[in-house]
Amino acid sequence: MPSLPQRQRLLLAELSSVARRYGTDGMRDAPREAAVAAVRAVTDDPVLLGIQAGAALVDPYGVSRPMVELLQAAGADMTVARKHAAEVRERLSAGRGRAP
Repeated sequence: MPSLPQRQRLLLAELSSVARRYGTDGMRDAPREAAVAAVRAVTDDPVLLGIQAGAALVDPYGVSRPMVELLQAAGADMTVARKHAAEVRERLSAGRGRAP
């Protein structure tokens, strides 16, 4: 993903927190409608939702899968999510090859 403006980066930070809270943490048992509404209260931009879903898709253990499902239910562009996940994996893979 290209560098994002500060406003969008701040929205992604808040979105990450809300998606985690309702997807995997303390509010995970909340009704789906409430969880989706909480996510959409942060943003309903399908691209930003997709970027956040992509970050969650990179989780190798699948712990973040409920976050992905929540973000998808909130309208995440899953094409963006898959693209962002691939970019993150590539960066992580490139980082492993570096000397400490």
